[in-house]
Amino acid sequence: MIDNITMLKKSLSEDEKTNIINSSRLVSNSLNGLTYYDNRSTKNFTGGLFIQIDTRNKLKISGSVQKYHSHLESGRLTNFETFTMDQAKGTFKKLIVNTGVNPNDIEVTFFEVGINLKFDIDVKTVLDKVHSIGKTEKPFFIEPKFKDGRQITTGTHRDFRVHFKMYDKIFEMKDSRKPVANFKHHILRIETVHRRVEKLQLNQLIDSEYLQVIQNDFFTQWNGLNFYNDIEAPKGTQRSKIDLVRNIVHNGKNIVFMDYKSQYENKALTKRQFYAVRDFLKSWELLRSDFTIKKSAIVPFWDLAYSIEKQLIMN
Repeated sequence: MIDNITMLKKSLSEDEKTNIINSSRLVSNSLNGLTYYDNRSTKNFTGGLFIQIDTRNKLKISGSVQKYHSHLESGRLTNFETFTMDQAKGTFKKLIVNTGVNPNDIEVTFFEVGINLKFDIDVKTVLDKVHSIGKTEKPFFIEPKFKDGRQITTGTHRDFRVHFKMYDKIFEMKDSRKPVANFKHHILRIETVHRRVEKLQLNQLIDSEYLQVIQNDFFTQWNGLNFYNDIEAPKGTQRSKIDLVRNIVHNGKNIVFMDYKSQYENKALTKRQFYAVRDFLKSWELLRSDFTIKKSAIVPFWDLAYSIEKQLIMN
């Protein structure tokens, strides 16, 4: 479940520094006459984790714990398989031995928790139907760095310590020019991203009780994924009108009106477009019967894939 992680120690003693350089086989480099050490040129052959001791003796370790596990097991850097918290804990223990770090004296500042869901359908059809997560309905947005709307996230502003992410795993691998096997299924990756983590040592993170808390929180949050309803409209209804109805159903007339009014005032909508929306909202109670609102047909596909992987993780 735990995947990408960043760990820091601000100042190493000379003994710690020597131990890590030797255990991790770091290479000496020079910057403006000052010496630093890293494994940039060899990391993909030793598990994929980037390890650096900078010119001020600051230690940084970052990368994918799941890929590190995969490398130790098979020699490959992959993270599309099932990866449990027990496997993560075992991997951290091996990482500690292999790198020479002290788990009681290195701080975790960032980590991701995620799972891979297998579908028989294109996961883009799932992503297109996702609305929000949680009782507060934190909305998802398309991540523009990905093509074809194949990654969505909740707000990623630096003020948010936690955000949620969903993406087409196979598309991501192809887009990153990574080797892609002949998969039997489409894979949807879901992640909870913890940023700006404070006062968390590695030994605390890998405590079994703490890992269980992280796992429980993950599933509690993702149990609350919300989907847009399916809308059956009269023949010939424009897609924009159906999207407007869906917006009304999820957010209510008042919020929708204020949103479109703001767009109009900011010149994102023409006067004609805004008035058309305004008039539709005024007539909504009369027009509502023209539209049939149903639970999204994608939900059973999600429920099945999610429950299967959840069962594998929790057993």
